[in-house]
Amino acid sequence: MSRLLPPTPPFRSLRLRLLAPMLASALMAAVAVALGSSWWGASWASEQMQDRFVGIRDTLSGSTFPLNAVVLNLLADLTQTELATVNANGQLLQATVIPPPNEPLAANLARTLGRESGGRDEHTQPAGLTVGSRRYRVYFFSMNDAPVRSDGVAGVAVLFDEALLRASRRRAALLPLVTGLSTIAAISSVALVLSSRLVGRLAKLQHRVEAVADGDFDSTVSDDVGDEVGRLGGAVDSMANQLSRLWGRVNRQQSEKLLHQIAGGMAHQLRNSLTGARMAVELHAADCPHADDEGLQVAISQIESAESYVRRLLLVASGRQDQNRPMSAMVCWNDVRLSLTPIARHLRVEIRWQDDGSLSRYQIGDGPTWVAALTNLVHNAMQAGDQVWVDAEATSDAGGPPQLRVRVADNGPGIPEEVAEDLFEPLVTSKPEGLGLGLPVVRRAAEFLGGDVKWTRADGKTVFELMVTVTIQEET
Repeated sequence: MSRLLPPTPPFRSLRLRLLAPMLASALMAAVAVALGSSWWGASWASEQMQDRFVGIRDTLSGSTFPLNAVVLNLLADLTQTELATVNANGQLLQATVIPPPNEPLAANLARTLGRESGGRDEHTQPAGLTVGSRRYRVYFFSMNDAPVRSDGVAGVAVLFDEALLRASRRRAALLPLVTGLSTIAAISSVALVLSSRLVGRLAKLQHRVEAVADGDFDSTVSDDVGDEVGRLGGAVDSMANQLSRLWGRVNRQQSEKLLHQIAGGMAHQLRNSLTGARMAVELHAADCPHADDEGLQVAISQIESAESYVRRLLLVASGRQDQNRPMSAMVCWNDVRLSLTPIARHLRVEIRWQDDGSLSRYQIGDGPTWVAALTNLVHNAMQAGDQVWVDAEATSDAGGPPQLRVRVADNGPGIPEEVAEDLFEPLVTSKPEGLGLGLPVVRRAAEFLGGDVKWTRADGKTVFELMVTVTIQEET
């Protein structure tokens, strides 16, 4: 059962930890740019206001036309300001701004300009004045020819609406703020997509690692992306493959250990039975008038082979190895053929033996081991079908040692699918009465002799191929 890890807390999600610092930095940068733009816009608006005041002062301070109400209204519309005129005593003469009822505009203006005493100081720096709900910045300048003017105007107050200044500040801040937020939104969308893909790949990698921890070494997680995550996935796949091989090796060692134990137990039981059987057959052969009877010879040969198997099984169970007995490949081939042909005839199985005629030139490192392996394969074939083909040939690749290849084919129904993959593992069998020990022994024999064993199914035949390494036999 897969072990489920607890869900990641929301504030510890990799997606959030990637996006949050980036978005916070971008937002802080956008706010900083907006504040800077707002300050710059306010400074620019103040400079523009100062320049407009200087232009109005230079134009009106030396003018000779009367500054009556009509002229002031025209000038106020033209300059987008509010204007007010005062006499030499600081009294309000005309004004384009209309104060609310009961609000003394003249007194407020005089107090703002500091002219209650009738002074003639000039205000080139703005002062604040509130008229109704509006706030104004007030500049003041004196007329050059005030004593001789017919309208009695001694000075002019220029009122700039601070709402225009605030609007300039907002306009200056709005554009970079909107641009920054739009950029943040675009970057966030792209980053969210990329981080989601990254988190998805990491989640897949996590599930793969959990599967490996649960013993599933077959699925893969690596993709075609050659970045760090892709290489990490490839490393996980490599680790899974190594664990799979290690797991198979451990299982094989355990199976072989169990096989040794079973073999030892069976060998002890069989040794006594075989001894009694051989004594009975030899006594019968001594009393039989036909001492050269083929059946008796086959029975004695089979008992001798069985005794050899039992002896080897006892050695394996005790952790020892029997001494190798090199034998001619042709002698081994004839031993198997002569001992199994009568059995095939008894079972009404048509068996065909064929070799390439070169077996006498080669020697097998341990003849009894090879005979036992081939005998097992042929026995299985005779039990599976009523036609068996056994072909032997010696091959030699360029630069490699010669090998003896034997193909054992039968016309039986074939290997069941449920055991096909683990056919050479101990205790795996499709026979109701089988123990699943024969083919593992064949594989061990093939590996011991420097070869291998494999099987295929083609053209209605099941074919086992036993390949072992041989040496060229020295001529005597």
